[in-house]
Amino acid sequence: MRPERLVVFLPCHSLDDFPTWLDDREADELLAAWTAAWHPALIAAVGSAPEWASVEAPPTDGATLLGIVPPACDERFAALLDMAGLAGSRFVRDTPGCDAAVAAALAALQSAGIDVATTASLVADFQALGLARLLTELLARRMRSSTGIITADFSVAAVNAARAAVAGDESAARDGLRECFGMLETTRQQYYPVDVWLLDLVLLADSTLGRRLAGELGSPVPLALLATGRLLERLERDDPDLLARLRDRVADGGVEVVGGRDEETPVDGLLLESLAMSLERGHATHTRLLGRAPVTFGQCTGGSSAFLPGLLHERGYRGAIWNLFDGTPLPEPGANRIRWQGPDGVAIEAVSQPPLDARAAGTILQLADKIGDAMDHHHACIVSFAHHAGTASPWFAALRRIAAWTTVLGRFVTPATLFAETPDVGMLADFPPDAFPPTLSGESALEPAARIDGHVARTEAEAAAMAIETLSCTLPPSRLSASPERRHGAAKPPWRRFFARSVPDDERLVLANGLVRVAVHPTSGGILSLRAPDGRGNRLSQVVTVRSTRPAPPVGAAWESVEERAEYTRMEAERIDRESTASIVSRGRFVAASGAVLGSFTQRLVLVEGQPLVRLEVECTLDRPLAGPLFEAYLACRFAWNENDDVDLRRSLHGASVVTERTRFTAPHFLEIEPVGDRSRHDRVLIATGGLPFHVRSTAHTVDAILTAAGGRVVSRRFVLGLGIGSPRPVALALLQERTSVPPATAGATT
Repeated sequence: MRPERLVVFLPCHSLDDFPTWLDDREADELLAAWTAAWHPALIAAVGSAPEWASVEAPPTDGATLLGIVPPACDERFAALLDMAGLAGSRFVRDTPGCDAAVAAALAALQSAGIDVATTASLVADFQALGLARLLTELLARRMRSSTGIITADFSVAAVNAARAAVAGDESAARDGLRECFGMLETTRQQYYPVDVWLLDLVLLADSTLGRRLAGELGSPVPLALLATGRLLERLERDDPDLLARLRDRVADGGVEVVGGRDEETPVDGLLLESLAMSLERGHATHTRLLGRAPVTFGQCTGGSSAFLPGLLHERGYRGAIWNLFDGTPLPEPGANRIRWQGPDGVAIEAVSQPPLDARAAGTILQLADKIGDAMDHHHACIVSFAHHAGTASPWFAALRRIAAWTTVLGRFVTPATLFAETPDVGMLADFPPDAFPPTLSGESALEPAARIDGHVARTEAEAAAMAIETLSCTLPPSRLSASPERRHGAAKPPWRRFFARSVPDDERLVLANGLVRVAVHPTSGGILSLRAPDGRGNRLSQVVTVRSTRPAPPVGAAWESVEERAEYTRMEAERIDRESTASIVSRGRFVAASGAVLGSFTQRLVLVEGQPLVRLEVECTLDRPLAGPLFEAYLACRFAWNENDDVDLRRSLHGASVVTERTRFTAPHFLEIEPVGDRSRHDRVLIATGGLPFHVRSTAHTVDAILTAAGGRVVSRRFVLGLGIGSPRPVALALLQERTSVPPATAGATT
């Protein structure tokens, strides 16, 4: 007996309670069951377009069915099957996957003696039509409308198209499909006659340059490819033919390459000049290899900055992709289209719609809700998708195919087209420099993040020649771990030229040069006080410590935050030597609260003649490597100031000084402790961090400069401390220039 109806059983009573919240596995099974029914051979054999019924309320009109049940619904369906009175009907049950469900349905028809075609053309397009019909129905209900999509005309057109496909008449089949898609689009205009823009953001990586990228270039709809200049250069070297194909797709408008930088090193570790040079190099590479300059900025990782709008506007960019794709959160703009304004008042268009995961089946199941939300809450209805090349789900491929036939669910466009078609709809959004979170790239090795470009470093160093010369004269002639005897037996270090007088015993642990006075703690060997010589209060103290974090309390116990579970070792000096009137060195160990010794340290303080600066050099060796998250287990140089002082903590960002309210942040060049209301800089304390990127404000009056984290054991770092420094940038760059110009054996590079 030939089935009279082709039915898919869904876990809902009406489309108003359709389960868009299913997990990926269940969503995939549901979509597979529904689209399997839209195979043209099944439609032609049954003679009707597929329809749906509730899995808990099978039809009772006596018609024979060819039913498809999603595997996740099989148990609920089986409980009601015997009571439904569906004699003569055939069902596909417990069969995951679209192809498997189609094969099982065809076999069921053949076993009933029905002649079924084994091949058909345009199968993927018919299944895309079925998905479009389902999503259009869901969107109509999401927009509080009721439609008559499934009319006799739609069903007749679908059956005729399926029969033409089975007969091999592809032209007639295409005409029938076009008619069906047109009916859906006409219905759409009745309840949401607005434009919907869809963005397909394809992320390019080293592992996706070959076959996966080639597959994306065959997309039937426009897409945006996020790529750095370095990746494009690698593509030129490894696969010039694929690059030529990409260039052709860019020329015909099917692909827009989004990018801007030559690489994705952390933005917050760069001087503004270095960031500008990275953009220049990336801009030149895009132009040379693709035949046109990039007009949309975007990056997968590397963080972001409030200063980017001005830099991008100068280079002719029309817009930007606001989101990152490595899990780094950006400030919430409150709209899906913004005009991103920088501190200089320059603004650039940006799309800030959080992208949906194109790899997940649940994304397509929820699409109607996402489109409806965008219509309800934003001036422009924009939905973005993101995925690495070659990783999108087959359901996203079906959505692309739908968009190639019709705009019923929206139109895929490139970002440049989106910005051109949505002028002046973006909400003005500006964010303070401190609003952007730290970039955690390279956190395992914790190498200095401030890798200044050689040309920029030389330019900055020349501008700070006086500071460099003064700091260079304090550089020790050998490694920090060298013994005092060896140092004294060597040629006289440069500070001997400035200090020749003897030191009284009561001043043995004090260094002073008339501009700054620093005292060493007799027990810890750290800095007891850093102050001006006129007797003002202590401005800064310092120790080196190992931070660990106790395990979280068991379930049911009182909750404790990560900060409350922090534990710090003591810094115990075993020997403190006065090397000269300008230098004191301390040696000792790290002792945990339990009394266990965790490692050793050597710390040297050296005055800088003629300036209110102190050079701090630290070398540490741990007995075992650190283990744990970056901000919960680390070796740090801990600085503290008076808890009663009302101060602002300022950090370096692109070489500038900005106030920070963050607990965890980056400051690769310097930190400043500024009394609130003091604009004269007279009482500011400078900590030149020497390229160390990550810092933690562990309490209101302490900050930890992280020396090394997970896996680290031996470390040597330099700081420069100062009082009342008018401009911290030259001092910070001078210290960094020393790092790059001193041979490793002398600079004490990290082991």
